[in-house]
Amino acid sequence: MAAPLRPPCDPNESSLKIFFLGPRAENARWVLSLVTSLFERWFDWRRRIHPGDGCAISIADQSQEEFDVRRSAFSDALSELMTRFEHEVPKFSPRYVGHMFSETALPALFGHLVALIHNPNNISGESSRVGVHIEHEAVGFLAQMVGYRPGVAAGHFTSGGTIANFESLARARARCALWLSAAAGAGARSGSLFESAHLGWQSFDALTSASGKAPEERFNFTSGNPWERTRAISEAFGQEFRGPVVLVPGNKHYSWPKGVELLGLGTEAFWPVELDGRGKLDPSDLAKQMERARREGRPILMVVSVAGTTEFGGFDPVHEVTQLLETWRRERGLEIWHHVDAAYGGFFRAMDPGARELMGNPAAAALEALSLSDSITLDPHKLGYVPYASGAFLTRIQRDYLVTRTDAPYVAFDPLHDRGPFTLEGSRSAAGAAATWMIARSMALSGDGYGRILRRSVETRKSLEELLLASGLPLRVAPGGESNILCFTLAHPHEALSKSNARMRQLYEAFSPKSDGPFTFSRTTLRRPTYSKLMDEWIPSWNAVLDEDEIVLARLCLMNPFFGSSETRVSYPQELVKCLQEFLGRVS
Repeated sequence: MAAPLRPPCDPNESSLKIFFLGPRAENARWVLSLVTSLFERWFDWRRRIHPGDGCAISIADQSQEEFDVRRSAFSDALSELMTRFEHEVPKFSPRYVGHMFSETALPALFGHLVALIHNPNNISGESSRVGVHIEHEAVGFLAQMVGYRPGVAAGHFTSGGTIANFESLARARARCALWLSAAAGAGARSGSLFESAHLGWQSFDALTSASGKAPEERFNFTSGNPWERTRAISEAFGQEFRGPVVLVPGNKHYSWPKGVELLGLGTEAFWPVELDGRGKLDPSDLAKQMERARREGRPILMVVSVAGTTEFGGFDPVHEVTQLLETWRRERGLEIWHHVDAAYGGFFRAMDPGARELMGNPAAAALEALSLSDSITLDPHKLGYVPYASGAFLTRIQRDYLVTRTDAPYVAFDPLHDRGPFTLEGSRSAAGAAATWMIARSMALSGDGYGRILRRSVETRKSLEELLLASGLPLRVAPGGESNILCFTLAHPHEALSKSNARMRQLYEAFSPKSDGPFTFSRTTLRRPTYSKLMDEWIPSWNAVLDEDEIVLARLCLMNPFFGSSETRVSYPQELVKCLQEFLGRVS
């Protein structure tokens, strides 16, 4: 067997390899024993429940010819399904550096499997005696990871980041409507419509206590006929109520405009915030948009910042957004909901503070500020290495979480543990919660465990970038990448942008999942006007001819824990550089 290309990794990191099957199924023997044990315990559990009831499927039943025919058909269908899925994209391989998924962690896989075979519905304890408690504990683990206080924070698991983002919008809308209706019903003319929509819970409590009555439904624009409610609010404040707005940066996930539309706010309510020269939210433009909303009397439903952008895996200046909103709260008495879409990047907070600085001080400061946000979206099925589909929505305080509620008359909800009345989704699997629980219990969402895996992925991106830049390739690395995503174009000096874009489209075709090539990439396209500042500052560095309003980039998501392995027969980073050089030799 060939000698290692580099010395073996640190023993502490080597110990983490027990948590993955390995690209060649290296841990197969041990994993197979766990699978056997898991199903044997499941079988034994079923036999222990009401043992006096007797068997429903007898030996005689199983001996019939029709039984055997059906069993064979089942086996054949299973074999066909397995064969078909063997043509699936091999995301477990270190050669897959495409989208935001990779090798699944074994603890997560087994947690998912346990929940799958027991099949609880986490709508309530009636249908999930254990699952709801596992979810509660898993939410606590995630809350602690992002800096929220377990027991004070609240949340639940969703089918993904899109629904988690919708959960934040629904609550921010409900809170805004509640505060506004309280002020309108109390005849609070001392404050404007805009100020009343941002009362804060303390002022809300004082207002309702002084008036001695709950907020009037006729002023709540989320209930009844919204057009009638709008007229009532306008009359109460003596100014036209044109509805709230949502301030979201241009690097947003596509779920945000979708959510604004689905909640009936209207697409006009989506106000994009400009990006700076590194593709991050520009705090100065955010301040301008907030002032504009105040002048126009448009309540700010929420401000969104992104931790782990879909293009670059970069971080908006969450800390600067927090400071701006805190200034408005302290100096103007206005509470504005701040949601961080950390579907991808939130898990980097599991890294020790010192390790986060590998991504640069701005990213480290943004991660530290997560604890001050009002709510957060996380996707365990991305950097949590958890099977699909698993998202999570968290709020810093329970009161913001509990602001919406819908009961079902046929379900007896436990107010302490059941999340059914507060979730947009009704029936919910416990699989995502169980998978995340297993990750937290077996690997620890901290620098000594899980954070080390993520730190290594950042180091892998940095070392690959250095290797590519030293390779002689006409490689132009896009600014804004701070975590483990690397975006680049192959462009010669003074070359037309249209020509380098055509080359990058050819590169994607050669390295897309359809090509079955030596590596699998993804791609992204930056377009004006969203990325105008970045393009204007970056593209002139190689004197490109700007004949197109977009730039096509290769996008490499370096999540796989074995991409930089020193024990394999090939060096994946060096092999990737070689493949790019060969590609460039074939393409002009």
